[in-house]
Amino acid sequence: MDNKIILLKHVSFIQDKHDEFARITGEKFNIFSIMNMETDEVKTHSAIIAELLNPAGSHGQGSVFLDLFIEHLKNKFNTPSNQHIKLDSFGKLVNERICERTISLNNNWADVTGGRIDIILEDEKQICIIETKINAEDQDYQLIRYHNYAKNRGKRFYIFYLTKEGKLLSNETEYPHNDYLEDKSLAAVNVEGYNFHYENKQDYKSHLESNRSKAHIHQCLYYPISFEKDIKQWLEKCLEKTVSLPIIRETLLQYLNLINKITNQSTNNKMSKEIVESMKTNIISSFEISRNIEALKSELYNEFIEHLKAYATKNEMTYNENWKNKSSEFGLFFKPKSWEDNHLQICVIFDSKNYMGLYVGISYLPALNTTDKIKVRTKFKENGFKENDWWIWKYTENKDWADNAETWKSVATGQESKEYLEVINIINEILRVQSF
Repeated sequence: MDNKIILLKHVSFIQDKHDEFARITGEKFNIFSIMNMETDEVKTHSAIIAELLNPAGSHGQGSVFLDLFIEHLKNKFNTPSNQHIKLDSFGKLVNERICERTISLNNNWADVTGGRIDIILEDEKQICIIETKINAEDQDYQLIRYHNYAKNRGKRFYIFYLTKEGKLLSNETEYPHNDYLEDKSLAAVNVEGYNFHYENKQDYKSHLESNRSKAHIHQCLYYPISFEKDIKQWLEKCLEKTVSLPIIRETLLQYLNLINKITNQSTNNKMSKEIVESMKTNIISSFEISRNIEALKSELYNEFIEHLKAYATKNEMTYNENWKNKSSEFGLFFKPKSWEDNHLQICVIFDSKNYMGLYVGISYLPALNTTDKIKVRTKFKENGFKENDWWIWKYTENKDWADNAETWKSVATGQESKEYLEVINIINEILRVQSF
């Protein structure tokens, strides 16, 4: 038998063995998964992290978890020659509302202020702001607005941008479209936004010095952190402090397992070690298998697209694959028979490479006039769709397939997969809304 097949069978055997053990012990029981709250940024992640960081939190452990977090940040960003982070242990917080604190009811695009901060810790001397992003889109000038709020408080402050993998924002934020502005009289205001990663601190300072006279320009210095490494490592340190606190410890374990799941990390270190040992005896085959992962994803994606084409044909829709380049946006466009004269088309698109950002929506054809476009946009906005001058769309619940093995396993089930059914449901919703 081919060595690759032997290796796959052995790995499958190891996984089945540990899955059975997990079933017997209840290891896979996770309250966040059961409640379908795995990626809920506000009610799950921001709420749990904020509660742990709160010295007056219900955990009753004072500042133990907060001190561990500050220590981790200092170890991550500070060097002997450059102390980027100068956070001290927090004193009494000046505001008990540290999760989802509203700093202004309305976002003011002229001054670049306002919004709701995910997590904010503030005492009399310092402020720590954490913006949590998992699947939600970045809002225009979001970190810059928080920067301006903290700056006006007159205290030392730091802004941390928390994502699954620790990604960076682009250095320059695009000018907002007029339709984003509540007050149309502000449409002519020239607002520019700059987001600076902490390693660009000197650029930030130089830019600030050379643009002091330009009140319409705002800057933001931020520090990227990740669930994949930073939150995971911090939670592991927190667990060491909860040996005699069974309820807190089990809750932390549940949340740590959730972090591992959403960042595609194994929750079973023993299983991983066994698999690595098996791979060591089949190194050539292991690398050969790894080299074909992208080919596997491509084949499963193509099968997914073929199922959508079959759906289109069955429902009297034409289709095209104008966007096939997987280095950027790619996907499929549909034209229902009843839409022949409305200058619209349905689209199923990944908005970036590696199968990230799957959305279903409508794109406008050039012949669509402005009046009809406004009517269509208004109608879909009222039904919960996002919209702008180019698209109408809804992201799927699991929009980032990437390297999520469970997602690809589901996709492989074809028309029975959660992913296929969700796309079809949104298409049917689009057809219903447009028919009104």
